[in-house]
Amino acid sequence: MPYVETRRACQSRICYKSHSHPTFSIGAVDIGQSRFSSAFAHEQVIQAGSLVVIPAHVEHACNPLPDQAWSYQMMHLDATWLAGLIEELQQNIQLKVEIDTLYFPNLKPNIINNSNLYHAFSALNSILFDSHMSLIQKEHCLIQVLTDILLPNFNWEKIQSSHYFQQYLSDLLECLEDNIENLSLQELSEKLNISRYALIRLFKHYFGLTPHAYQLNYKVNQARQRLRAGCDLAQLACELEFADQSHFHRVFKQHTGITPKQYYKKS
Repeated sequence: MPYVETRRACQSRICYKSHSHPTFSIGAVDIGQSRFSSAFAHEQVIQAGSLVVIPAHVEHACNPLPDQAWSYQMMHLDATWLAGLIEELQQNIQLKVEIDTLYFPNLKPNIINNSNLYHAFSALNSILFDSHMSLIQKEHCLIQVLTDILLPNFNWEKIQSSHYFQQYLSDLLECLEDNIENLSLQELSEKLNISRYALIRLFKHYFGLTPHAYQLNYKVNQARQRLRAGCDLAQLACELEFADQSHFHRVFKQHTGITPKQYYKKS
């Protein structure tokens, strides 16, 4: 099931850097509390029983409160696969929403405190972790729970369009398709013909990340995809132009909570 990735963390004290995923992500808090923050939503404390819905490319971070641990679940759904599922459902439920699968965040994250949804999500995740169930059974349960319970109850609120430096946005999106991970701040500012300061503000406004943070985040997402395909760790660190394997290890763990080797073994 290459369109879904799920994980559990128990009694974790790991803190994450602000990041985003190209996937549509759903999180659930099992034990303890965490502080959810995003450039596209109000910061708030989430607790046991909370669901966190994070659309693709939305910058965010969830970190435990000081000197506390928390347990949680996190599911990542391929945005293209989910968009296809939603398109099928639009004939049956009132769900008129577009999921952007390219680079741009267009839906706000939201927190849901509903025990029925939390338990439905947790039961689904348990099924996906069950080694005794077939892939067909798991796919059936995934689609059924998403369509009958989860998707109809999500708050689909679009991020308000902005005119901030909008004349540069189309050029920036073109740059994101062209070796964005290796362009320096100076090179990128020259391509867009704006100052480095304006470029930083442009990224922060539309993506919630600085250009450098965006580039590192992009590399980590590329690494996740290639690790799932079995790419060698040393080769990957070199190809993604990290300074060395230690740098790759550190950045990957800051974004995902586990090391590249651990991710590779669990994929």
